[in-house]
Amino acid sequence: MLQAFILIAVSSGSERFIYDQLKQLPEVEEINEIFGEYDLIIRISVKDTRELDTLVSDKIRAIKDIKLTSTMIVAR
Repeated sequence: MLQAFILIAVSSGSERFIYDQLKQLPEVEEINEIFGEYDLIIRISVKDTRELDTLVSDKIRAIKDIKLTSTMIVAR
């Protein structure tokens, strides 16, 4: 199992809408709204890097008003 944290920057005012959208994804284990350069941080769990790519590229970045993501894969 592969775990990662994904930092997400969104358009101003869309934080709560995107929070609700991300909460519906089964791969998302935890989600927090944060202050700073990024607006949200999520902890995800997937089978492998192929599933990670599908999650980030096809599901997360497809959500309207997501401007930027930064993925950090957990080493141990």
